[in-house]
Amino acid sequence: MGFYIRKSFRAGPVRFNLSKGGLGLSAGVEGARVGTGPRGRYVHAGRHGLYYRKYQSSGNRKSASKTREEGGGGTLLLILLAIGAGLWFIFWLLNHPWILGAGVFVALSIVAGQWWLRKRQANRLGAYKESLDQIFVAGDAPPAKARMDGLHRQREQLSRNARCVKRLRSIEADVYQAVLDMVLDDGHVTDEEAARIQAAESVLGLDPSIRLQVKKEIFSAAYIEAIEDRKITDEEMQHLRNLCSGLCIPESDVEGDMQVVADIAAAQTLELPFEPLSRDRLCVNMQKSEDAYYQCSAQVLTRRKSRTSDSGYQYTVKRSGPLVLTQKRLFVVDEGTTSIPYKDIADVEYDIDLGLITISKSTSSRPVFVKTKSPSYTARAIDLLSSAALSQVI
Repeated sequence: MGFYIRKSFRAGPVRFNLSKGGLGLSAGVEGARVGTGPRGRYVHAGRHGLYYRKYQSSGNRKSASKTREEGGGGTLLLILLAIGAGLWFIFWLLNHPWILGAGVFVALSIVAGQWWLRKRQANRLGAYKESLDQIFVAGDAPPAKARMDGLHRQREQLSRNARCVKRLRSIEADVYQAVLDMVLDDGHVTDEEAARIQAAESVLGLDPSIRLQVKKEIFSAAYIEAIEDRKITDEEMQHLRNLCSGLCIPESDVEGDMQVVADIAAAQTLELPFEPLSRDRLCVNMQKSEDAYYQCSAQVLTRRKSRTSDSGYQYTVKRSGPLVLTQKRLFVVDEGTTSIPYKDIADVEYDIDLGLITISKSTSSRPVFVKTKSPSYTARAIDLLSSAALSQVI
């Protein structure tokens, strides 16, 4: 502890303290201050000429010098100066109320201005969505050029504001989905409805890949509904073709699905008896006692379990070559031959997604896996010929 008579002068919130040991700096409020001086950091209290000071260090010049060398006093001093400056500024504002009032007024004006801008943006977005709904969803005919030009202008103004872009995209995606739902309500796309979709796409700033993805999802839903019973009616075939053309889906994006549909439709037409194929058309040599009724390219696969595959299995090609169906058996030929007599077939199944035919045999617990480009047609042919062989129809 120590008591002393103070000598100092002030510059704003910072006080310069003079003593025999040198110059010190302090900051705080009247009656309580903290600071630093030649002997280190200290706490200061007192009024009317009589004061109390306590150093945080050991009190000798060596400890104070060591503390300064370590750099700890500089950070504390900056903090103290910042606190002192803040307190001084608050007291200064209280002594100048007109400046405080002006600051509050400016702050409230900024908040009100931001609210007004957001409200204005919301009104413009709402007006744009209402225009889209009236023209593309509620309208009975493709929109006129003048109305289209108006929509283009509205969208251009909104897209200039970065804050509106996210909401703008959401509105356009909702309207586009509503247009497609309205058009496809009856399951058919007319030329007028196709023109409406194209007009909407010319205005809405949706990414082309997003538009195509939405259309493909609509087609996929109709495709799954059509093939789930493994039968294709003329109406289902026409519906799928209409969706492709009306929605302007590239043929390459639905080629595989349409091939499956055509394969199922063709398999439905197969009936016994089959006409024997000419031996000139065969890719393999056969016994004279056999007649070939069907031929296509195929692969015989082996299967093993796999943790990385979605199906849980991994397939490997064992044999690749012509698949031939005769009145007695089926066989696949390359350098060797995989042959299955009809009398050994217990069941025939096919997987549309994998294009894979699974042939279960009564003589073995291990099935034979055959892959062709037309699994429905091939599986149907195998089923008919094997049933005929067992009942001796052929």
